[in-house]
Amino acid sequence: MKKLLGIIIFFVVVSLITIGIIFYARGYRPDFENGSIKSTGVVSIHSKPDNATVYVNGEEKGITNVDISNLKPGEYEIKIVKEGFSSWEKTVEVKKENVILIKALLFPTAPSLRALTFTGAINPLASPNGKLIIFSVRGDVEKSGIWALSTASGTLPSFFARDLTRLAADNEEITFSRGSYEFSPDGSELLVKLPQSDRYFLLSTTGKNDSPKEVTLDVAKIKMGWDDQKIKENETILKTLGDKAQFLADTLTNIQFSPDKTKFMGQKNNGVGFLYNSDPGPAPNQEPEIYNLPKGLDYLWYPDSEHVIIVETNSISIIDADGKNNVVVYTGDFDPDFVTPWSDGTRIVVSTNLNSTVNKLPNLYAVELF
Repeated sequence: MKKLLGIIIFFVVVSLITIGIIFYARGYRPDFENGSIKSTGVVSIHSKPDNATVYVNGEEKGITNVDISNLKPGEYEIKIVKEGFSSWEKTVEVKKENVILIKALLFPTAPSLRALTFTGAINPLASPNGKLIIFSVRGDVEKSGIWALSTASGTLPSFFARDLTRLAADNEEITFSRGSYEFSPDGSELLVKLPQSDRYFLLSTTGKNDSPKEVTLDVAKIKMGWDDQKIKENETILKTLGDKAQFLADTLTNIQFSPDKTKFMGQKNNGVGFLYNSDPGPAPNQEPEIYNLPKGLDYLWYPDSEHVIIVETNSISIIDADGKNNVVVYTGDFDPDFVTPWSDGTRIVVSTNLNSTVNKLPNLYAVELF
């Protein structure tokens, strides 16, 4: 009998401990002053780069990456600071039993600029998935033609690196470097239009095209197929985002979906930018939100889908998807028609000419962020 009673007591104690652990993990804490148990929340704060100082309501709370627990439900001012980098600030609402995840990007206050090309990069164009940059080289017999620069690698390329591929070389009959071009929806092909002659060629973007395929007679069919593919892809994404997203999309132009397909942005006829976020966070299970974007010449998605690149005449800035923490990352002379992020977000590529007295053509440069 005593043995049975001991077993029962053991299981009761284990059950109580287990229940206590579960409640503790869900944010419940004892309030000894009032003799009760209250539910709290947690803010998990990460930054890139890390080792940044975290302040909660002006009080230092640690170094990233860090979890701030035992927070009573309510609003808190979060600030993240690191010397040599932009600061990050936001008001977050802590709810009971919720974990709020913050992933802050801290950009260098004085980013470096590094050359990617040296022979001139004409008509640069980024692929739909951002993993390739196409450009033309002229005037150099050994290098003239259309080139592809891969942004999939974290290392910077050179003309002897495998990240640079000449897709089509100029020859006596065809001067590809004088052509204009556009990508297929998946970025695997490049349609090149030669000037004056109105001849079209279809190039593969995955390697050299020793025998470029002329498609002049089929170009209308190819373009129609690509347009239909884009329309179907957009309709499929909008359907998953719901009626609210569809209603907004119908009022916008230049719609761009985020890399993770959970958001999109576009512009009204008056040029005002809007962003739709199906899960705005930072707390889980939030209702979709629509945000106004600051005025800009162009808007681009940063690769993490949580930030937007805003292009203006002489500056480039990056902003959180909710419109907060607008940080200028580059100022100077550049072509506003070509700005694109590296596929991992470590740099932004611009087209500019830093020494027009020596080189009449622009080159590609990397604005180093991380």
